Amino acid sequence: WLEAVACCCDPAWAQGCVGFCCRGYWEQHGCRFTSVIPTNVFGPHDNFNIEDGHVLPSLIHKVYLAKRDETSLQVWGTGSPRRQFIYSLDLARLFIWVLREYEEREPIILSVGEEDEVSIKEAAEAIVKAMDFKGNVIFDTSKSDGQFKKTANNAKLRKYLPDFRFTPFHQAVMETCSWFVQNYESARK
Repeated sequence: WLEAVACCCDPAWAQGCVGFCCRGYWEQHGCRFTSVIPTNVFGPHDNFNIEDGHVLPSLIHKVYLAKRDETSLQVWGTGSPRRQFIYSLDLARLFIWVLREYEEREPIILSVGEEDEVSIKEAAEAIVKAMDFKGNVIFDTSKSDGQFKKTANNAKLRKYLPDFRFTPFHQAVMETCSWFVQNYESARK
């Protein structure tokens, strides 16, 4: 019984169900539904909780606390896994495009390209720089790295929007860190 519940809670399983439902509504009722599959989203108004937030917002919060408390920053794992991060403001622009222009019923991946993958170490370094953190950064190799790569192919997106410009990663990190510091008291954490 628990295995069935775990299967139903898996994000890939949920994405498949959404795609299946969209196809059914399209075929049976003519409703032009589709689904989108974003990669690792981050930005202002994110969930910055260290325990259950995504990697970038959690790291931003950890750097903030380490700077405030004058302690070392601990990053889980070696820092070598790579991820495709998408800035929430870029994702919002892509959502508007999907709503207005995307004509297919098949899901579309909304992601930066594989060439823009960033290692966890590079992400931590970008946050450290953006937050002007001067303390030690320690990679806790007793913690698991998780999957090395989770590359998503954005070829379909690029076919439709070859000139779409994603916010440069370091700029997006800087803007997110700035927002978090300015809104620390009210930010989700």
